[in-house]
Amino acid sequence: MPFFPNQITPMLFVLIVFSFVAVVVVAIIAASVIKRKKEIEAYKTAIEKGLPLDDLKLTKPPVDTLKSGLVWIAIGVGLFIVILAQGGTKSLSVCAIPTLIGIALIISYLVEKKGAD
Repeated sequence: MPFFPNQITPMLFVLIVFSFVAVVVVAIIAASVIKRKKEIEAYKTAIEKGLPLDDLKLTKPPVDTLKSGLVWIAIGVGLFIVILAQGGTKSLSVCAIPTLIGIALIISYLVEKKGAD
C-alpha cells in the first residue's frame, strides 16, 4: 500500500507546483516594489540636493531584457525536450508559449538598443 492513495498524489503534486509558482511571482513582485522604492528615494535625494533629474540613470538596462529573453527561450526548449522524451507529442504546443515570450523579449532588446544608439 503506497503512502498516499493514487487520487491524492496528483492533487498534491499540482498543489505544490502551483504554490511554488505563486511564491516565485510574489517574490518577483516584492523585489520590483523594493527596487521602485529605492528609485523614488534616489529621485527625492536628487531633488533635495538640486541635481538635475536627467543625470539619474534609473532605467532598466536593455541587457536585462536580453537575459530574460534567453532564459525564456531556454525554458521553452527544455520543455520541448522533456515532452518529446516522454512521447507526449500532443502537448508540444505548450513549449511555444515561453519560446515566443523569449523571442519577444529579444526583439524588445534589439529595439531598445537601436533607440539608445
